[in-house]
Amino acid sequence: MKFQVLRLAFTDTSSIQNLIADFLAGEESPTFEHLRNAIQDDRTYLYVAKTGHKIVGYCLVYKFPSIYSTHNLAYLYDIEVLQEYRRHGIGRALILKLKEQLANDNVNELWLGTSTDNKSGQALFSKTGAEKSDETFNDFTYEL
Repeated sequence: MKFQVLRLAFTDTSSIQNLIADFLAGEESPTFEHLRNAIQDDRTYLYVAKTGHKIVGYCLVYKFPSIYSTHNLAYLYDIEVLQEYRRHGIGRALILKLKEQLANDNVNELWLGTSTDNKSGQALFSKTGAEKSDETFNDFTYEL
């Protein structure tokens, strides 16, 4: 399967609209303007995988400065590939492209969390070089 991986820019109008429609539509969907403004911030990395004009996967990462070193840190907030396009190397390609860019941007650590029953996600992260922690975490949320 042929696909390309690219970082969305705030000028990628049709791709932003497609991403919202195909992946982010829901009760509290982001507006076009909100998503456009978010990716205009150079600390937000939004990569998409496309076959032709169709977005078949994406990943979202946030970069921020470390207070422990002179490097930056990054958090992989979300990665998703449409069900019918899974197991074609798209998730792997998204992560590898992202890691390459982050390394060029003085990021020395990328981390993420996933559910304990997400075996396919855990396999993907291991195959792309992530090391699994021996710790188990609980997820807490503040609604503000």
